Amino acid sequence: MIGLEDLIRDDGNNFYVNPAVYTREDVFDLEMDRIFHRLWVYVGHESELSEPNDFKVARVGKYQVLITMGEDRRVRGFVNRCTHRGNVLCRVSRGRSKFFRCIYHGWTFNNQGEVVGIPDREGFPQDYDVSRLNLEEVKVGVYKGFIFASVDPINGLEEHLGEAKTFIDYIVDTSPGGIEVRGPVRYAYPGNWKLVMENTIDTYHFPVLHASVAMLANYINNRSPATTVAAAKNSSAYNAAGYLRGGHFFFTLDKKDMRTQLPMVISEGELVRALGKAKGEFRWRCTMHVSILPNLILLDYDESAPTVRLVTPIRPDLTDMQTYVFLPKDLPLERKRIILRAYEEFSGPVGMGSADDNEVMSCINASGASPGPWMNLTKGRHREVGRLGELEEGGIRFEGVSNALDDTFVRGFYRWWAHYVSGGVK
Repeated sequence: MIGLEDLIRDDGNNFYVNPAVYTREDVFDLEMDRIFHRLWVYVGHESELSEPNDFKVARVGKYQVLITMGEDRRVRGFVNRCTHRGNVLCRVSRGRSKFFRCIYHGWTFNNQGEVVGIPDREGFPQDYDVSRLNLEEVKVGVYKGFIFASVDPINGLEEHLGEAKTFIDYIVDTSPGGIEVRGPVRYAYPGNWKLVMENTIDTYHFPVLHASVAMLANYINNRSPATTVAAAKNSSAYNAAGYLRGGHFFFTLDKKDMRTQLPMVISEGELVRALGKAKGEFRWRCTMHVSILPNLILLDYDESAPTVRLVTPIRPDLTDMQTYVFLPKDLPLERKRIILRAYEEFSGPVGMGSADDNEVMSCINASGASPGPWMNLTKGRHREVGRLGELEEGGIRFEGVSNALDDTFVRGFYRWWAHYVSGGVK
């Protein structure tokens, strides 16, 4: 059994995490079983399955899953494995098809998971219940276009999302005509999946690690990285990082008079009419990131670029990444191009920001493989609070929050992480 006291120590003043949380195989196996198989894993967006018979392949923990859109426009999920001999059924990442045929013995299934073709059907009795041979289904849920799947969920999707729904609402409700995702840019880094979830909310590193990115941004059209540095350094009460019930965590940054992308999408007046005065003004002023446990990351407008990150753990020291840009469907093409270029600048195949992050995350993982000092995540504990009026006016309800440069969010995450890997349910 894993002893959590060997991984997390909290003496009331100091909060320590053992770097072995990133490297131990037994920890990773428990995470797969108790987090990635029991919680709701993000697998895609409805705009990727826009037409009947569209499909994509994703992973839910250790399972490869096939996500399909039937002719009834219902989204379904199945273990991507032929029920005869266990061969991988669908061998491409996405496409459009009514049927899936195994290359081994030719068993064929429709996109509702039903077996519809068995060579030498006479090998089974005439009265054999062939429905026993259908694909194994996984649970699928959709919230405002975001598709999630679970092998053995401990609760419903909306209960799992909890207060994180507010961040998805802000993303979707800002575009009354709906959003679409474009991508992915796909890569892998030699580090643990938790590192990118944590790094995304860590504004503390931005002025240091990404200093060259911000400097270059002053010389090109998109200036979002530069304004991120400016926002991270100011003392506005709207600059905050915290955690939500369920282990999700976030930051908000005050970008008053610094927004360039959001005004291309919607005006402040339109936001107020759509969201109400308090939320509309908050949305106009603040940009945000949120990491939704276990594998969805959302980056807002004017925070490099509006981005969806799908995080897939492969091993303790290997994580697959798929990043997409999200755009309002009805946004004029020229404005879409501006946002796409900003996305490519930071997160594209030769984007500068992701390369910085990947280097540090791989180094942390490599360092954690050997015994050494524990990570001290105490920063900001003395100023962590359970309420902050500015965020509450924006409709964000949280368990703990403090300055955006603090470790509060990651302490909250590891409290919930420990709860899940120890087998608890909330």
